[in-house]
Order: sequence, then C-alpha cells, then structure tokens
Amino acid sequence: MSPDRSMKPQSAAATGILAILALIGVGVLAFGGSSDAATADATPPYAEGEVPGAIPDHQRFTHLLAEVVRVPLVDYARLQDERQALDGYIDELARTDPGVLESASDEEQLAFWINAYNACMLKLVIDHYPIEPGGVGLFGGIRNRVAGYPDNSVWQIRDVFSRDHCPVAGADRSQDEIEHEIIRPRFDEPRIHFAVNCAARSCPVLWPEAYRGDELESQLDRAVEYLMEQPDHFRLEPGPPPVLTLNKVLDWYAEDFGGTSGLKQFFQPYLDDSRAELLRRGDARVEFFEYDWTLNDIPR
Repeated sequence: MSPDRSMKPQSAAATGILAILALIGVGVLAFGGSSDAATADATPPYAEGEVPGAIPDHQRFTHLLAEVVRVPLVDYARLQDERQALDGYIDELARTDPGVLESASDEEQLAFWINAYNACMLKLVIDHYPIEPGGVGLFGGIRNRVAGYPDNSVWQIRDVFSRDHCPVAGADRSQDEIEHEIIRPRFDEPRIHFAVNCAARSCPVLWPEAYRGDELESQLDRAVEYLMEQPDHFRLEPGPPPVLTLNKVLDWYAEDFGGTSGLKQFFQPYLDDSRAELLRRGDARVEFFEYDWTLNDIPR
C-alpha cells in the first residue's frame, strides 16, 4: 500500500516511543511469542475443507439458480436479495487455479466456463439493476435507439460484453472473452449456443441448476430440445418448400454449425424421421426470428 501523503509528520518523541514499542514486539516474537496478525497472515483465505485452487462443484450456483430462475425468466429482484450467494460463487470461480482447470476433462472445463459466463452475466445485470436508459452516453444512446433496444436491455449498460468485470480463474474477464476467446475456440461445441445466457428474452434460457461435467451431455441435449419446443425459437413448416425458422443466435453463430446446411443437419437427430426428411430436401430454407433484447426479468 502506498503511503498516505496527507498524514502529518510525527514528533520526534512520538517516533521514539513507537520505535521502542516496535523493538519490544520483535523481542516477544523472537522468544516464541505469538502475534494474531502473523497467525492471520499465515492462514489461507479458504473455507474449512476447501482445497485451494480446486474447481468448484457448482452446488452453490445450483442452489442460487433454484431460488431465482423461473424458466424462461429470472427473478432479478430476488437475486438482489441473494447477492451474497452470487458473490460467494463468483469468488469460487475466481479462486480456481488455471493449471488445475486445464488438467480437468473437457466436459468439466466446459461446464465451468458455461457456468462462469452465466454467473458473470447475472452479476453484470445486478450491478446495474434496475436497468434504465442513459447509462451508455450520447452515442450509445443513439445506437440503442436506432437499433431499437428496449429501455431495460443489457445494451443500456456501458461496454456490456467487453468490460473486464468478473474475476474467473485468476483474471478479470469480460463476457466476450469467456465466450469468444475461451468457450468457442477451445471446445468446438455448437450446443453452447443453447446454454450461455445473455439476459435477453430471446437468449437461450437459464436452468434452475448449474452445468456439471458428469451431466454435460444430457444437459446440453436438454437445452437444445427445450428450444425446439418453443414456437418463437424453432419452427419447421413442411411447405413446399420446407422452411426452418430459428432463433437469431443461430444466424449470428451459424459458422459454428457449418453454415446453413450445417444447421439443417444439426437438428435432424432431434426430429422424428418424417420431419428430419424435410430438412434433407435440397429446397429446404432456413430463416430466423427477430431477436428480443428485453431483459429476461419476471414482470412486476
């Protein structure tokens, strides 16, 4: 810590007294005395039974999500009341040792980063809740009006996706870093686009449980299947020609699926034979719904 230059110089007498007291303290420690401060410094800031740097088991996040998630929405007012629980989980993410994380299975790593993205997004919303227009400056406000972003959209938060606001695995991270520099390039898993939640009504939903490495396959498949059950996210019309209309997220990240043809192939295993056959037709088209950036908050 830098010295506070506003402090007044001490008198010579006061300085001498402090020096004598300091020497006495050193003597006590030298002859086996104890110091509460020294003991505190030697005690690592971990809970009893916690392994320093270990990957969290995500139970804390599951308990929190069960309290605040009402699929497909989030009770952000309730989340404000549970802020300590959210901060506690993010602290677990922050303490995770990058080396320990790298040594884990791909499934465990991916579950960690999906949870990190979602928890950090919740933090970002709560840091600015209730979200109101005007927080992004003049040019940001013009951009939001031109784009038609709602008054309570996360786009009303300055640098919402690019700010390094959330401590994860030893560094402050942005939403963009977690998604575009870690999750997408490292794991080559298109189903993450059904799992990471950007706090908008058109975004894939949060579930009332955290993702876990040992359950990741079934959890990601469930996320895909849920979206396919929502008529404002997935619609397949027989035509002719057949038309598949999808969530706009899948347009933005179509390259992760192998383009438009890859999107048609991706959904076939999730459909019965007759509907899958529609997507195999050469004239099948892919279109996309408009995206709703309204905050995924429970109406008050």
